[in-house]
Amino acid sequence: MNVKHLSASSLLLGLLATACTSNKSLEQEQAQPSAEKITQEAAAPAPTRKPAYRLAALDTAHFSPSFIRGLKESIQRESYAVRGKWLILSATDSIAFPADLPAQQPVTYTGTAQGRTYQLTVTRQNYSTIRYAAEVKQAGKSLARTTGTADLNPSFYTAAEVPVDTQTQTAYGAYEFLPTAARQQDFAVLIGIGKDADKAEIYASELAAWRNAPTLRRK
Repeated sequence: MNVKHLSASSLLLGLLATACTSNKSLEQEQAQPSAEKITQEAAAPAPTRKPAYRLAALDTAHFSPSFIRGLKESIQRESYAVRGKWLILSATDSIAFPADLPAQQPVTYTGTAQGRTYQLTVTRQNYSTIRYAAEVKQAGKSLARTTGTADLNPSFYTAAEVPVDTQTQTAYGAYEFLPTAARQQDFAVLIGIGKDADKAEIYASELAAWRNAPTLRRK
C-alpha cells in the first residue's frame, strides 16, 4: 500500500511539473514577437516631434513707436517677431514690409484730372513711416496743400489695398499709409507694391480739393 501510494504521488508531482513547464514555455512563446512584427516595427518611421519655434524680441530700430503699438493691437498674439524688413507670424508665415521706394530719398508722383494738377512727394524714413507733401493746383493756383508723416496701416499683413488705376481701369496692389496727426485722419496715401510702386493714390473724400483725384504716377 505504501509503495503504491508513493508511486501515485510521484506520478502526480511529475504531471504538475510538466504542466508548469508547458505553461511557462507557452507564456514565453506568446510574449516573444514574431520575426515579421519585428521587421515591420523596425521599418516604421520614428514619430516626429514638431520643433519648438521661439520668436526673438521685436526689432523696433526701423519702425515708429506708434506703428509698433498699432501692430501689437492688430495682431493680438504672442508669437510674432519683427526682424529687419520681415514680419514673422509663425515658422511658416512671414511678410515683407514695403521697401520698394529708396530710403531717405524723395519720390514725386503727379497726375492731372479736370483741369487740376496733383502732386505727391513721399520720402520713406524707415520700414513703417513716410513723410509726404501733397498739393493740388488749378490754373497755376494752389487749391490745397498738406504735409506730414504717415505710418503704414498696422493691419497691412492681412491684405493689400486694391485701388483701380484711373488711366488703365485695372486694379493693382498697394499699401495704405495713415497720417500720424489726428487733424489729418481723413487723409490717406496709397503706394503701389512691387512693379506698381510707380503708382500712388491720395484718398481724402471729405476734402473737396482732393476728391476724385486720379492715380498718380512717378515722375
